[in-house]
Amino acid sequence: MKHLISLMVLMLACLSMPCVANNDNIEREQVLKGKIGRYPVVMHIDLDAFEVGEQVGYYTYDSMPNKQFKLVIKEMVAVNASGSMKVVMYEYTSSGVHSGTFDGQYECRGDYYEGTFTNSKGKKFKFVLQ
Repeated sequence: MKHLISLMVLMLACLSMPCVANNDNIEREQVLKGKIGRYPVVMHIDLDAFEVGEQVGYYTYDSMPNKQFKLVIKEMVAVNASGSMKVVMYEYTSSGVHSGTFDGQYECRGDYYEGTFTNSKGKKFKFVLQ
């Protein structure tokens, strides 16, 4: 029930998100750019799939644009009714290996996600994506 309420808060807050055409389908995709530590990245999030346990998108490092890391939501807790949420996402390699964790504050209306990224070796990096 808590996840359903979180999803409803996120969906209501994100109703103003622009639609992006993708293979003749209309999706609500959010593209966030920023850095994990000092490494520039681009994150693609499908807001229609934003649910615990679901793959919600992927991200790439600018230095490796053809290598995608898929993102799966592991925890999502609404912080307030304006769309601010605590979101934990796991990063997986193309072979399905859990290789990192994003733990941060996701703000739909402000279009940002920031917090701490922990890689598979336990090293922590600040990330800021807008």
